[in-house]
Amino acid sequence: MKVALFHPHFDAPRGAEKIVFVQAHALRQAGWDVELLCFDWKPEAFTEADRALAPRFLPAPRRLMSGRPDEVTIAALGAALEGRDVALAHNYPASAYLGYAQTSARRLWYCEEPFRALWVPETRPGLDRAYQDGRLDRNSPLGRYYRRALRNSRVNSALNPRYRGKRAADRAGVACLDGIAANSEATAAAVRTIFGREAAVMHCPVDFPATLPPEPLNDTPLRILTMGGFSPLKGLALLIAGFERFLGAARAPVVLEVVGAGSERASIERLIAGTRAAAAVRIHGWISQPELETLRGGCHAFAAMPADEPFGLVFGEALAAGLVAIGPDHGGPVEILAHGEAGIIADPFDPASVAGAFERFASLDRAARQALRERAFALGKRRFDSAYLPERLGEWLRAR
Repeated sequence: MKVALFHPHFDAPRGAEKIVFVQAHALRQAGWDVELLCFDWKPEAFTEADRALAPRFLPAPRRLMSGRPDEVTIAALGAALEGRDVALAHNYPASAYLGYAQTSARRLWYCEEPFRALWVPETRPGLDRAYQDGRLDRNSPLGRYYRRALRNSRVNSALNPRYRGKRAADRAGVACLDGIAANSEATAAAVRTIFGREAAVMHCPVDFPATLPPEPLNDTPLRILTMGGFSPLKGLALLIAGFERFLGAARAPVVLEVVGAGSERASIERLIAGTRAAAAVRIHGWISQPELETLRGGCHAFAAMPADEPFGLVFGEALAAGLVAIGPDHGGPVEILAHGEAGIIADPFDPASVAGAFERFASLDRAARQALRERAFALGKRRFDSAYLPERLGEWLRAR
């Protein structure tokens, strides 16, 4: 069968871009004729194998004050899909434009998340609940960030015709699609809320080894890896608030290994300066993949408390690496952690709850950690292993 994968911009190997290429390679290996469509790409940012899938370019949509879709782009997309059996969109506005395209191909959307700039509270339900019920400090960096996002959305909805037009066009385009798959139940719920459409759940693929990786030989100190970035939504400040509280009662040495880069790093360093966490947090910044694998291999656990995360690939990767995973009690991560069966979960907006999660981890002896690691690895491999991707994705693409 002939399939087109349509993603707006291949300018950096972020999460969605990686998923597109993983799907493309898997389908090619399964015998599919695969073509990528996009508005632009930077081949130097991708691997040699990815560059071999050089995309076909479409004219990027012009900025129309009405917010309506660009007819030139719609026509070019329809022409590009001639002879294709299936078209699969990734990320806004590809999802909406595919709905408008005139084609005999089956039109589908793999939804990593609806477009957050257009759908603010709908795409951040956990964060919105915490903001509304007072668990989130509205004067914290995260609270200020979300207050601005809500205000901007409300003002634009009331006063900006282009914004209203883009929301209407997004809904209208998605309404015409033949099917939708979401990367998690959380994302499927957002699709249902915004578009009134049901979405099949097809989790993002994760590379699992054949067997559970070994634990570090030394239990002192217990080392916990965290990564994902320093921006407020990534929740590093929430994690550190709970970690700092946990350290006050910790009975054994624990180190938090922080990997990531970003302009907000200085604010995190100021946050821990002069606290108990200052001696127990090591910030590595950006490191290479081999360096990350070495660091991960020396850790006992992975922890992150994103304020809202539709899937959370880093949690799936933690299970594949054999780490005890500690994460939030909502969004995609809680699904990956099987609501506590495959990891330890906490309310990220409650430092006492996060501290309790660290305490539960630290209280596990080696036998208990091994039992949890084995259970989590088996559950994760069955649900997320990329080895199953060609069969599962191909079956969904063929369905009518």
